[in-house]
Amino acid sequence: MGELILCHHSIAANPYYIDELSLNVYSLEELSYYIFRNVYLLNDAFMSVDLCRWIGSETGEKDLEKQLLDLLSENAPLHIFVSNILTSCGYLTNKEIKDTLEIIKSFENKSDAECQKLRGDRLMEKMKIVDAIYEYENLLETSENLTEQLKGDVYHNLGTAYAKLFFYKEAAECYEKAYQAGHKRVSLRSMLFCRLLGEDEENFHKAVSRYMIPEDVAKSLMKETGDALGNPQANKFDDYIDHLRADYSDQDAYLAQISSIMDQWKQDYNRLC
Repeated sequence: MGELILCHHSIAANPYYIDELSLNVYSLEELSYYIFRNVYLLNDAFMSVDLCRWIGSETGEKDLEKQLLDLLSENAPLHIFVSNILTSCGYLTNKEIKDTLEIIKSFENKSDAECQKLRGDRLMEKMKIVDAIYEYENLLETSENLTEQLKGDVYHNLGTAYAKLFFYKEAAECYEKAYQAGHKRVSLRSMLFCRLLGEDEENFHKAVSRYMIPEDVAKSLMKETGDALGNPQANKFDDYIDHLRADYSDQDAYLAQISSIMDQWKQDYNRLC
């Protein structure tokens, strides 16, 4: 799983397989880790007889197995089911358990579409941007009964996800669909900004005409974009590069420093992806 997990409970001879991540877990500690790190992927399907039986037979926690099976028979909510697992294990702190259960409760009593959007929103908050894109796109492709307002909100957030990855063309298209569905001015403004950031002035002016944007508003948007692109932080980086060139008279040493900076940018971008 990428981290060392100290297990106080029995290690299973046969792992429990989790379809969503194609993952095997071998202990209650690993199961708790999975729940905590992937709480946005949990749904009612997580509460299964197979999981209860595995806990009883493979980890030796017969009492916990009985508790969980009783909860299943009572149609208990997901957060109660998960609470029993997390509190019996002792792997997470009380605060971590509380935060995890609060997130799960926020999904309950909502429609499947609302839950899926909320999962995408949570993934965005955690900067798991590509995961959020998959969640939003899957929702738009598979849900037939989305209200126009919810569809607009999903398209808007999808546009934001693409914009964070500098896919301004795709972002602009999503924002435009968001505006057409939800009629929110923020979506329209975001679409116009993305056209400018993507250096697509032709489609920017077409959109200004199509949506009857006043000339003074269009000029204001262009000025805001220009100011953002020429902000002091950008100039400060230019100054930094100039100083770097002066500090490293040797060409190879200078290029090595530039390469190091670019490698860090690549790592940051790959982390978002």
